Amino acid sequence: MNKERAKEIFHSPEMIDVTHEDRHVYIEEVIERNETARVHPMDQPNIIQEVPLYELKEAQH
Repeated sequence: MNKERAKEIFHSPEMIDVTHEDRHVYIEEVIERNETARVHPMDQPNIIQEVPLYELKEAQH
């Protein structure tokens, strides 16, 4: 996922389906300087990890 799309999803009032390694995640923050995002699995909000933006995928419906 590119940085601009990740920021759009982060700021969107709607819930947009994003996955990281086939797990549904919520974007907590987009970190522009190193092109990563802080995310947590939808079913485990207390587990936060920083992942490269290129590893995030927007689900296609």
